[in-house]
Formats: sequence, C-alpha cells, structure tokens
Amino acid sequence: MEKIIKIKSIGHVLFKKSNKAKNINISIESNKSIKVSVPKFLTYKYAEYIVYTKIDWIKKSIEKLSQKIQINRNNISFNKQKAKLFLLKRTYHLAKNNNFSINKILIKNQKTRWGSCSQNNNINLNIQLYRLPKELIDYVILHELVHIYVKNHSKEFWDLLGKFVPNVRAVDKKLKEYVII
Repeated sequence: MEKIIKIKSIGHVLFKKSNKAKNINISIESNKSIKVSVPKFLTYKYAEYIVYTKIDWIKKSIEKLSQKIQINRNNISFNKQKAKLFLLKRTYHLAKNNNFSINKILIKNQKTRWGSCSQNNNINLNIQLYRLPKELIDYVILHELVHIYVKNHSKEFWDLLGKFVPNVRAVDKKLKEYVII
C-alpha cells in the first residue's frame, strides 16, 4: 500500500507501508524524490506528522544532493565493451599486485552502488565507474578487494584499506561528491 501526499515546501512525498519497517524511515533518492517507509502498525497521518518535524533535514539533504556531480546511468556515452575490459583488467591488476584472491568479477549498470563484494568474494562493479577519475576507480576497486578480508566497515576495515589507499578518508569524501541517477 502506498500513498502520495503533497507537503508544503517540499512537494510530493511517497509513503509506503512496510511489513519489515519497525520505524518510520525517510529517504531522499538520487533523483531528489522523497520516500517514507511506514510500519504497518502506524498511520499515514502520523508518518506525515514525522515528515513535517524533519523538513529542515529533508531540505538540507536535497540541497547537498543538488551539489553533487550526477552520473546518469541511462546515458552511456562511452564504449561499454571498452569500459568493461578496462575495469576487468584494472581489478585483476590491483588484486594481483596486492595479493587479493578473487572468485569472479561482474560488471553491471547498477542504480546506487559503485561496487560490492559478496560472501563468496565475487566483486561487482558498476560500469559507471569508468566515468570517474582514475584515482576514484582504483579506490572503489581496492575498497571492494579489502572486503575479501573484512566484510564490514569497521575500524579494522578502514585501517587495512588505508594501507592500500593513502589519505583514504579524503578519497572516500571525494567519491561522495558523485551520485548515480
């Protein structure tokens, strides 16, 4: 069940009932649309009230999103085969040079993620990485390779990643300047 409610000063908001949600969750999508997950046991009216209490946060989040460099995943302005080959070669190169053992690499046109690492050590990369500066491509690949050893974002993970990426926090911040739409 879902409902669209127009809220003064932020526009249309999609409210969606969820069996899984335990709390009201407000999210701003990369296209700046606002979605609210509402637990089944709460009313839309109450969820709307909560959104009104968070309007300043919502506006700030939308403003931050407006300042990011947008990568439109539907605009493939490059040779997909060339991009896939580059990302595969670069991943194998970084894995070999840093003694990481990968199972397989998949290149996809993902909606929100730059990359991921599965429990089986499969590395998934977004083809849109090809459009980023080389430093950020290497950062994302190394980030996923480190997940082979540390499957979370604990201090241990960041310390290990820092051994492969100098100024890791600054590079991570630079990546956050980009958003996939």
